[in-house]
Amino acid sequence: MEVGISGVGFAVPSKILTNQDLEKMVETNDEWIVTRTGIRERHLMQPGETITKLVIDAAQTACKTANVDSRKLDFVISSTLTPDRISPAQSFEIAKALGCEQTFCFDLNAACSGLMYGLATADSFLKTRSIKNGIVTAGEHISRLVDYTDRNSCILFGDAASAITVTNDHPEHLILATELGSDPTLAEEVTIGGVSDLLNDRKQDFYFNQNGKVVFRFVVNIIKHLFDSVPRQAGIKPEQIRYIIPHQANNRLIEAAAKEIKSDKIEFISNIERYGNTSSASIGVALAESWNRFQKGDYILMMGFGGGLSWGATLLEW
Repeated sequence: MEVGISGVGFAVPSKILTNQDLEKMVETNDEWIVTRTGIRERHLMQPGETITKLVIDAAQTACKTANVDSRKLDFVISSTLTPDRISPAQSFEIAKALGCEQTFCFDLNAACSGLMYGLATADSFLKTRSIKNGIVTAGEHISRLVDYTDRNSCILFGDAASAITVTNDHPEHLILATELGSDPTLAEEVTIGGVSDLLNDRKQDFYFNQNGKVVFRFVVNIIKHLFDSVPRQAGIKPEQIRYIIPHQANNRLIEAAAKEIKSDKIEFISNIERYGNTSSASIGVALAESWNRFQKGDYILMMGFGGGLSWGATLLEW
């Protein structure tokens, strides 16, 4: 049975935080930020805004793009580190807003790899159950997890939502292969605290923290691994890939990985300059912005990596 993606959508808050704005908040400057990350601006949620509403906007756009009646979706899978509340899960709130009727829903948290975990799960459901259509969303209010007095981390993140509809009903853009993995021995290299830290006034333990050097090496190696392994699962050669859409973590990471792959025919898609790192939403945002540039027959490899340390990938044939 063939499974593929049928539509995509994304949404970002209207508030933009530029590098010049950050210069007024912490000891930093535009040149320093751009040189180290490639980021010039990011979108941030404001008081009164909810990530749930942002995800709903992205999901509605994805359904419209796919010409899918959202009421007939068979499942909603939502990737998020930052739901507005613990229960009901974000996926149920999205399903309610979309008017879904007989739908199973759940949230997952695989950090920045979450959208890839969701797509792999959706692919399995559509191949093994008597269902036709579903949606995978990724919504991150990541700015609420950042210490804006820390010059190393506050420059990185923005808020965003993305959504991808998936189907086994005569799909046009096929999912050829997926891969999921993690190295739990490195679990402590990227951390964000929990409710207990906030209740016990341990905010420094709550905010995002990472071992940058370890994560950098991990990501470059994982991108090389996925570039080699995922195409071969689908019976194609890695050099047949036309586009790579990586998680938009840091432009230095993307550039380092591109040098390792060493192919003039493969284009890395990056929009980190305008959005920053939006965690699991980032690949979906980049896919949505690139949707109309792909040609029939193009092979597109999407790669996520992040806390866990986790990784996931999806190979598409356009």
